[in-house]
Amino acid sequence: MSLLEELRNNRDKQIMALSIAFFVLSFPAYFYYAAQGADPSGASNVVGTYEIEGEPQYIELGSGDEFIADGETLSIDNLHTDSIDDADEMNIIGVRLTMSYTESEDTSGPCFGPQGGQPAADTISGTTMHGEYNETASGSNNGESGSHSVEVYWISNVSLLDEETVTMSKSDIIAAIDAGDLGLGAYMAEISVDAEAGGAVFPCQRSDAGEDVAYTVEIIVFDYDIKPYVDLEEL
Repeated sequence: MSLLEELRNNRDKQIMALSIAFFVLSFPAYFYYAAQGADPSGASNVVGTYEIEGEPQYIELGSGDEFIADGETLSIDNLHTDSIDDADEMNIIGVRLTMSYTESEDTSGPCFGPQGGQPAADTISGTTMHGEYNETASGSNNGESGSHSVEVYWISNVSLLDEETVTMSKSDIIAAIDAGDLGLGAYMAEISVDAEAGGAVFPCQRSDAGEDVAYTVEIIVFDYDIKPYVDLEEL
């Protein structure tokens, strides 16, 4: 078996080859910057191909289940990262408000068969707020049940979270996905309901006073590691 075939089929040897390649590539750069009397960390400004390892995590700030009357708004303002252990050590990049709801129309009078009609869709809107960052999104129960979420981010390049590899400098990657302490502090959320009653045949009548909405507010945390990417097929 050739060395190339062995590398392709042996995971341990792939890792060994990757490690060797990393040191072969990084050591010359280190000694170059050292020889120039510069800080070796300056190499982070050199454009290269990197992997960003990490998955967004969602940590609850608050939750509840409230009946919200038609035309009314529920304000949720008792949210703060002080309630989360070691929040100041996390890379908090955004916040998510998730809502779920079911139809709650009432009928009165004789409502048998087709004359009972059908419920109408209601609109539920949610807003998340953290400092100057806010976002609003609406959803519908479509006359039955439904759910939706609204997210807001304060990092400059959210798309990098989904990329397998990126070609840019390490310092630019950090600047794009590291929020520093922007995620610390107070949060707010608002949920409003616009309810509609469906049609019915007289003497049956329908009414819709509002919606029962279950909600969860979560901070979005992204802990990551940036590693040089080496294509094993090219070794």
